Amino acid sequence: MRLIYIGMLVVLVSALLITPLSAGSDDDEDDETTSQEFALRVGHGVKIGDYRVELISVQSVRDGLIEVRFWKRISGVEDWRVIQEYRDANFDGGSERGGLTLTVIEIFDDESVSMRAEYREDYGFPRSYVTERGLAPKNVPELTVAKTFDKTDISVGDEVRVTVAVKNIGNDTAEDVTVFESPPMSEFRYLSGYPPKIKTKISPGESDFAVYTIVAVTEGKIEVPAAVVNYIDNEQNIYSESSDEFRINIRSKRKPQIDLLVDSVAPIEHGDAGSINVTIFNNGDASAYKIVAKGEISPSDDGLEIIEGSLDETFFEILPDKSETYSTKVRGTRSGDYVVTFRVNYEDDEDVVTQKDAAIQVVVLEREYKYLYYVPIIPLLIIIAWVFKRHKEYKY
Repeated sequence: MRLIYIGMLVVLVSALLITPLSAGSDDDEDDETTSQEFALRVGHGVKIGDYRVELISVQSVRDGLIEVRFWKRISGVEDWRVIQEYRDANFDGGSERGGLTLTVIEIFDDESVSMRAEYREDYGFPRSYVTERGLAPKNVPELTVAKTFDKTDISVGDEVRVTVAVKNIGNDTAEDVTVFESPPMSEFRYLSGYPPKIKTKISPGESDFAVYTIVAVTEGKIEVPAAVVNYIDNEQNIYSESSDEFRINIRSKRKPQIDLLVDSVAPIEHGDAGSINVTIFNNGDASAYKIVAKGEISPSDDGLEIIEGSLDETFFEILPDKSETYSTKVRGTRSGDYVVTFRVNYEDDEDVVTQKDAAIQVVVLEREYKYLYYVPIIPLLIIIAWVFKRHKEYKY
């Protein structure tokens, strides 16, 4: 019996000793946790209690991947890890076991992110600091992109040379350089050099460019999209730069516009000659081709005779804002009023025929007979003769 009491006493004492330990363990598990949000840049870190979290790099903005370094002061705890946006990552057991739980809330760009940390409340607030990596000069490539047209006055049918120029103004080499211009603009037909390609590796201070040719096919105002250039650095960080967008106006197709000028001719004496001068102007904004000028005299009774040159002339091409002139010498052989009519036919680059007319009046004066000047003198001579005769009669 005595042995039974002793055994019960031992069990009771053991229970009393174990109970405080268990209570202490429950207290540890019941320590309250908190969460705080903070922004972090590459090369910077935050202090949370004895823990340190440093942002090493943004590996992919598109895929939401970043690399962090986690370590604990005065201990051997250290962890380098890639974590993904919106997914919790536990370090040193996570917040439930006295460690940290980190979550990437948003990746702003390839240099900065927003994060949330869950941890024991008594660790205090996160305090930022700059790492040695952040203090050191950072070698990164930096590309500038420019997209230009070789002309701003564009009409349907015009060829345009497009240049995409890239320059590395950073202090490290850009690798896997790729130009994207998609989709093609529907207002143009692409002739050659598209899609543009440049060197895949561009060193600091170096530049490269690509040129392609397009033809305007639709008139109107359009927005020219940017050229986008993607590249990476030697740590496989991804970068992207783009050119500025701009607007252009495509006018209707350029056309020639022929104007015909025929100089007036002063009245021509019978038997004399005069010149008919014809000038053909191209006042359009495109060349005129196969220009054929023909002249016709009416009435055609040979009263106005061509003695030099021709009323007809042909020119292969007249450029915009240029002119051609030719002359014809005529002689008046019969008095009268004559009309000289000119007609010009010409083509544009689509073989469309256009016609232009002009006309002038040419007057041939009547023939002058010089003996007629003496006719008024005859009566006077008769009178003088009669007076002289009478004078002689009276004298005798």
